[in-house]
Amino acid sequence: MSTPRTLTTACPAKVNLALSIGPPRPDGLHPLASWMVALDFADTLTIQQTDAPVSRFDIVPAASKGNPQHTHPVPPVCIDWPIESDLAYRAHTLMQDHVGRPLPIELTLRKRIPTGAGLAGGSSNAAATLVGLNQLFNLNLDDKKLLNLAQQLGSDVAFMVNAVLGHPCSLVTGLGERIEPLPLAQPIHLVLIFPGFGCPTASVYQAFDRLHNQSPGDQAPDDAHIRALAQTHPLDPAGLFNDLAEPAFNVRPELREVRDHLQNDLHTPVHVTGSGSTLFIVAASHADAQRLVADAISANAPLAITATTLATQ
Repeated sequence: MSTPRTLTTACPAKVNLALSIGPPRPDGLHPLASWMVALDFADTLTIQQTDAPVSRFDIVPAASKGNPQHTHPVPPVCIDWPIESDLAYRAHTLMQDHVGRPLPIELTLRKRIPTGAGLAGGSSNAAATLVGLNQLFNLNLDDKKLLNLAQQLGSDVAFMVNAVLGHPCSLVTGLGERIEPLPLAQPIHLVLIFPGFGCPTASVYQAFDRLHNQSPGDQAPDDAHIRALAQTHPLDPAGLFNDLAEPAFNVRPELREVRDHLQNDLHTPVHVTGSGSTLFIVAASHADAQRLVADAISANAPLAITATTLATQ
């Protein structure tokens, strides 16, 4: 083998700016429509080719960074899952199986995105691994094939593949397999708030079903409404919505308390992303985001950090 090559890339977090959920299908899965954006708040993935007979995986918390005057640092991610269940590891295994040969690597993953936070950190790791392996080993898989592989790993992985490939803003429908890149009509500045606990996704969907008592044939996800929201300029934060917010509050009542406390103190809408637990605020500018972070800290919010959508598109 020639001199080993190395690739380092960001694994961006994801936020659902709007999320519409349909009733469960006969198989129990819920169709959705969501305006998803990828952020510059990210894990960092490094993949190096090796001559070793087996691949090595080093997954550890990233060192805390940030200006303490403007942000509370995100607590280090607790790496408490077996390597076989890690999505980056599974993406590597899937790619090897697909091409029918070993792809020996040393993979280093520095985790910043909290787990169980609704930010698709694991999905982003898997997506960056698929794209990185394709590039490093010159596998020449086209985007369609990468997206097909992504769908085997989770509902958010396909969007994250598109984001890593330079499309950070999309309308996602179906079970996450239909992705329509949207033009980013305006800069979107966000403040992320981390309550310090997670929301179990399965429990949130069960709470959604109990709340709506839905059955197959009820109203489908409203993709037209979401497409219209994405085309609105300037963005109205009060118009954003998430069908899983109320179920998440029912599962974790303390999340509602954090949301209400922030809304009352900051006088601005505070939203839930995905099934929770991360909250977000839409800011008018980077300076406004910094002000909101400082105000949130003064209001004793658990954790806050600013992030903006990726500029590459």
